[in-house]
Amino acid sequence: MNKLRFFTMLLVGVMMLGMGTAVSATDDHWTAKYWNNTSLSGDPVLVRSESELNHVWGEDAPASGMNADGFSARWTRYVYFTAGTYRFVATTDDGMRVYVDDTLIIDSWYDSQSHSVSADTYLSTGDHRIKVEYYEAGGGAVAQLSWSLVGSTINNWRGEYYNDVNLTGQPVLIRDDVNVNFAWGTDSPASGIAADQFSVRWTRDLPVQSGLYRFTVTADDGVRLWVNGVLVVDKWQDQIGATYSADVSLAGGTVPVKLEYYENRGGAFVQLNWVRVGDAPTPATPVTTPPQSAGSWTAEYYNNIDLAGLPAATRTDSAINFIWGSSSPIPNVINPDNFSVRWTGNLDLAAGRYYFTTAVDGGVRVWVNGQLVIDQWLHNYEVKTYTGVIDLPGGVVPVQVAYFEDAGLAEVRLSWTREGAAMPATETTSTPAFPAGTLAATMTGANVLTVRSGPSLDSDPVTYLSHGQSVALTGYRDYAGYWLEISLPDGGTGWVSARFMTSNVAVMSLAVKAAQ
Repeated sequence: MNKLRFFTMLLVGVMMLGMGTAVSATDDHWTAKYWNNTSLSGDPVLVRSESELNHVWGEDAPASGMNADGFSARWTRYVYFTAGTYRFVATTDDGMRVYVDDTLIIDSWYDSQSHSVSADTYLSTGDHRIKVEYYEAGGGAVAQLSWSLVGSTINNWRGEYYNDVNLTGQPVLIRDDVNVNFAWGTDSPASGIAADQFSVRWTRDLPVQSGLYRFTVTADDGVRLWVNGVLVVDKWQDQIGATYSADVSLAGGTVPVKLEYYENRGGAFVQLNWVRVGDAPTPATPVTTPPQSAGSWTAEYYNNIDLAGLPAATRTDSAINFIWGSSSPIPNVINPDNFSVRWTGNLDLAAGRYYFTTAVDGGVRVWVNGQLVIDQWLHNYEVKTYTGVIDLPGGVVPVQVAYFEDAGLAEVRLSWTREGAAMPATETTSTPAFPAGTLAATMTGANVLTVRSGPSLDSDPVTYLSHGQSVALTGYRDYAGYWLEISLPDGGTGWVSARFMTSNVAVMSLAVKAAQ
């Protein structure tokens, strides 16, 4: 390497550090594949591991046996992010595409000189798959990617903007909107958002006094409005400047409000207002509904993914703890794919802060005491864990869980715990050990499973297991769902959920006991 190129790469590295700080990753390297063509077609001529995506090849080839011009590459990696809006910056000569969780966020797939393209996207806490595709046509070759946290605090309305009409995938833009009062006409809402066929979700906790409130929304085109967890306006349709109102009685305090909107063609307009129109009606004497402990859930099963129409089956489920796989929840009644379920129940809970956690392969929403605490109505094709936090005053609270599965495997589980709650007296903080070298397990429950530093979802990620990977077992804990301690290649240990692991009879008995 000549001195000029060395100092050029050194300078680029320093610039990249200034552009963003990488977060801790479940995978500390990129899997890189290279082709001697510009279309990523056929078998790659080179596969290797790379610690960073920061290449300034200039006129040189990426490696021996590679073309200096007319080549392409693909990098993939799982990265752990804390919740927030991240700015991804791609610098490329010639073409580059960047995907986050299979959603295309940067598309610069054309011959060019070296240039940079950025995109902001909101990421939830957890592991996210990053994929970068690149081609070099001729001349100098540059391929770089960095990201940085640009915002996580919303003071007014949280506006999530999507480049489709269905609010699918990750939002292209998240910003703090002071009011929902927009008349875009034929213009785009913001840079990077299409002028037609886009959608927005606004959410906010609204402080109100006790009283009867009239919420009014005007939209061109579709609109849906939830107040205090109740859908009060549902006009998800193409329309021209239609106005709708709903009167809602509120007890006072902080009330969650959510507005969803889409624009198809033509002019774009959306406005939301509310006003107190009177005192709240005197409530009737409530009818007491017996609370559930771990649960007696009223379950409504539908043969569609939208909870639409009348349920095909209704039954009582003792717990929301199902791993159906490719089977039907109710054979010969409910489809094995393209079905949805709504569970409703009441829990008698002591006062405190609660963490409600779902593990799902599919989409899920959870309401607790009328508040939407988990909203992940997404087309997931692997098991993902989501947690919502809520402060409860104590007593009986209503809980509702909605779930859908469109294709592939089906799984849905719900658990909850109170912050600071003492461990059950029968549990211990010690780790029962397996005899060395006697037990192993294979990860079969997901495509990728996070390995954590301790036996809980609150513990830090340290690495991950791939589907089909086998590991030696060193111990287990039997609280908060069974956790297995595994041996790591560096000689240390980590923790994984037993529900995702398959092993011999001894380990399977743990999983069976945990599901009881």
